[in-house]
Amino acid sequence: MSYQVLFTETAKRDLRDIAFNIADISKNADIAVDFVNEMQKKCEQLIDFPDSGALPNDRVLRSLGYRFLIYKDYLMFYTVDRDSETVYIHAAFYAKRDYTRALKKML
Repeated sequence: MSYQVLFTETAKRDLRDIAFNIADISKNADIAVDFVNEMQKKCEQLIDFPDSGALPNDRVLRSLGYRFLIYKDYLMFYTVDRDSETVYIHAAFYAKRDYTRALKKML
């Protein structure tokens, strides 16, 4: 069974912000684009393995069905809609950021 992977507008904005930040630091837009493309490619594993991500430590996020993937120093949070066979990528964060507080604001 294959799932569809969709990025929410918030996740798209997060990836764009990550790309701008990496481009600013590296002074190389190609590095930033490649990095974000690799992040998105990492999400492709969810097509066949939607439950492959880790469960967050936070009980509220876990009870809402959130999982996350890790790519280098970033976390990508998602939920799975089994009825529509769709994985929704909700957000991407630098791993050292207080993602729990930021995600709860989105709820």
